[in-house]
Amino acid sequence: MRQTIGGTWILMLVIIFILLFSAFIILTLNYSRTVRVKNELIDMVEKYEGLNSESIELVNNYLYYTGHVTTGVCVEETTQGVYGATSLSSNVLEPARAGAEYYYCIRKFNGANRTNYYQISIFYQFNLPILGETGNFEVRGSTSNFESHDDDRYSDEIRN
Repeated sequence: MRQTIGGTWILMLVIIFILLFSAFIILTLNYSRTVRVKNELIDMVEKYEGLNSESIELVNNYLYYTGHVTTGVCVEETTQGVYGATSLSSNVLEPARAGAEYYYCIRKFNGANRTNYYQISIFYQFNLPILGETGNFEVRGSTSNFESHDDDRYSDEIRN
């Protein structure tokens, strides 16, 4: 009888270890995929020199066709110079509102001289097969300084 109870405890420990290990692997894969997507978005904004219809269309199409459709909250309180995408089928970003969910967010900062740089935020979910969605996280990255050629609707920027 004692061996049966001991075997049950060992089996439960093995199952818990497998669940923890699979959770770690899932978290690592989701995070690495999100970082790769974020790096592509940064390259697209730099290639088209800022926020314009071409760069936004390219970013939205990339997210749509890669299947990255996780949303998250950009700002806790409304701030000028922060833009978010509510739809991947539109080529227009809207000024981010407090508590609203967006596919990605772009913060435009005033750089040196007449340059700007952008901080791009995208989101990823941590889903476990049995427990479901257990967390929503944000990944941020910044572009280098460059003289941007933004559309007029994206003229607001965050002063440093």
